[in-house]
Amino acid sequence: MHASDIIGIVNSDSNPPARGRTRYFSKTGCVVEYRERRDVFVGGSLIGTFTPDDRAMRNTLLVATARSEGVVLGKLAEAFGVSIGTLGSVRRRFAKGGLQAIVKSGGKPRKLTPKLVAQLGKLFDEGLTIDEAHQRIRKRASRTIVGRAHKQWADAKKELEQRAQKEHEEQSRQRTFDDIVTVTKKAERRASRKPATDASPRKAKGESEEEIGLERAVARGGEQVQHLGSWIMLAMLQALGLYGYAEFLRADTARRLAEMGKRFIAAAALRVAFDAVAISLVIGEGCVEGVRRIATPSAPTLLRHRRAMTPTWARRVLGYFADAAGDVLHMAQATALVQQSERGTDERVLFYVDNHLRTYTGKKTVRKGWRMRDKRAVPGATDYWVHDADGRPVLRVHSPEHESLAKWLPPIGDKLREALDDKQHRVALVFDRAGSGAETMTELRDAGFDFVTYEKKPYPKLPASAFDYWVVINKKRYEYTEANQRNLRKGRGRVRRIAMRSPQGEQFNILAASKAPAVDIISWILARWARQENQFKHGVERWGFNQLDGRRTEEYPPDAIIPNPARRRVERELQDARKKEGEALRKLSRLDVDDPKREKLEGDVERTRAEQENLEGLRPYVPTHAAVENTELAGELVKHRRSYKLLIDTLRIGLANAESELAARLAPHLKRGKEAKKTLKNLFVAPGTVRVNKRSATITLSPAGTPRELDAFARLLAELNELPLTLPGDGKGRRLRFELTKT
Repeated sequence: MHASDIIGIVNSDSNPPARGRTRYFSKTGCVVEYRERRDVFVGGSLIGTFTPDDRAMRNTLLVATARSEGVVLGKLAEAFGVSIGTLGSVRRRFAKGGLQAIVKSGGKPRKLTPKLVAQLGKLFDEGLTIDEAHQRIRKRASRTIVGRAHKQWADAKKELEQRAQKEHEEQSRQRTFDDIVTVTKKAERRASRKPATDASPRKAKGESEEEIGLERAVARGGEQVQHLGSWIMLAMLQALGLYGYAEFLRADTARRLAEMGKRFIAAAALRVAFDAVAISLVIGEGCVEGVRRIATPSAPTLLRHRRAMTPTWARRVLGYFADAAGDVLHMAQATALVQQSERGTDERVLFYVDNHLRTYTGKKTVRKGWRMRDKRAVPGATDYWVHDADGRPVLRVHSPEHESLAKWLPPIGDKLREALDDKQHRVALVFDRAGSGAETMTELRDAGFDFVTYEKKPYPKLPASAFDYWVVINKKRYEYTEANQRNLRKGRGRVRRIAMRSPQGEQFNILAASKAPAVDIISWILARWARQENQFKHGVERWGFNQLDGRRTEEYPPDAIIPNPARRRVERELQDARKKEGEALRKLSRLDVDDPKREKLEGDVERTRAEQENLEGLRPYVPTHAAVENTELAGELVKHRRSYKLLIDTLRIGLANAESELAARLAPHLKRGKEAKKTLKNLFVAPGTVRVNKRSATITLSPAGTPRELDAFARLLAELNELPLTLPGDGKGRRLRFELTKT
């Protein structure tokens, strides 16, 4: 298997041509806005052009168009980019002094010089108010000028903070690497050879002298090996290329560190750590801690190591590798899986994209994100998962900032397109309503992506007679019609709209940017739940996708902009005070005029209203967002390190794909094909024996199962014997032969 150059997110240098934005002020009149000019049309004719800084021409055209038929003055002011007050002032000056009164520059000469702006900016940076700054320079400028300078300073500071936040988000989405790694077949062949001895800095990191070959492992205890069926999955991971990519990256890192006089983990240590964690996941443990469950008397044979591994040792070895090359390995495997999904497609490659919040219940303080199931914000991290058309996981992206799916769709699309072998194939993205914003759809369409999503309400309801086509999916009949295209507004153009009517008579609309037949588009979006949501649920339960894995944290960037917890607390207290006032008023409305309880309730109303006044007065001075260092979370807010978790998830993704491949081969031989993945687990945990010769290794398994299941296992193993499967780390590359114990 081969993977191409795949590191980082590559953005195109070319920008789409600028298009004019049209603002109508009457049925036949409009202003077309370009970057450097504004064109004014009335009745289909161009009557004039002005630039944003040409007030004389703007005022002249403003007065001229105000006299045309059917003009709405409010829309006219908006089209010309002025307030309704400015429009009225221009018209009054023209009525009083004619054309000369509106083309000459009015007002006093500008006194806010660049030098004065710089001086006032320093004063505002020191924390001075407008009045305090005016006292310092009252002889040089009026308070109005100082107020204007303060507004410019505040706007510039806000723009700087927004730019910093945007750059931070962009860096988190588009992390680049120092080296571009090309994984080739030559590297895979080199990785399959017996690696040269390269001792690690500490014995616990390497212990390469503890590895034993397959012959010695079998000689020590090949008669009966527990969990031997897991070797099937190790061989599938080897065929997928995971071990080859990992060894190539390990050797490359070790070579670079050797030039600096440092050492890296040994090849044998990395292979054994991968084996131990993979086997623990295969037998259903779900996390690295499950390595202790395979510490049986036959573990040295199972791992081809002199002794069983501990979870601490496995975490240490994989942690060193993750920090050095975990991200690159993830992208290398993702590229291989994308290219595998691409085979057999003619025009486009389909992928499902969705975001899931992974909750955190520990003692550290991490950012909260919205969890739809709980209907509230909870601590955790948001993962963005990509599945292929068959529902197999391909890629995972991590974001502790809980950014919206809409922000991540274009970068993920770029990653997928870069991974394609044939650049003529189009990437088709299928996602839910969370990504159906007008800006996102426009960006995806203009970047050359196909996409399919649901339309958010409200939208026009169509009568039953309008649905003139129908399609049967999963034995259910859906009626549909190609409705009017959806206008994305603000000059963004339109996208395709397909109106659907469910068997229950409910209407829902599908939005798409694709030339595919409507039936295909409908099948893609209706299969999203089965191909992604259900597959993700299986990944959580079977492979532990939502496990925390790494517990090490790092300080959140102090300059990162986050929702201000102080503002959130003010809003919550204000809401509580309003509820208390409403409850007191409700009780008062039910009491008699002379009831003795009225005095107490009236006092409660007064207190809550006074509390509301204090909070409402405080609210303008507490910003909704602020830098971490300026909030009460300074020094407390942390985020979990992403590399180790990503490495374990890379292994989980590889195992999930291997399981899907085996299930697809086993299902035709079972009475209930949908239970293939559940049945496979019996095969993976099966004990067995091993026989080795120079060319092959024969694994005889004894799984639990009914006669029909055992027959299906025998057929599956016969198919696997036709494949060139080998064990990772076997320098002689012996072919694996699987068989069942004869009864």
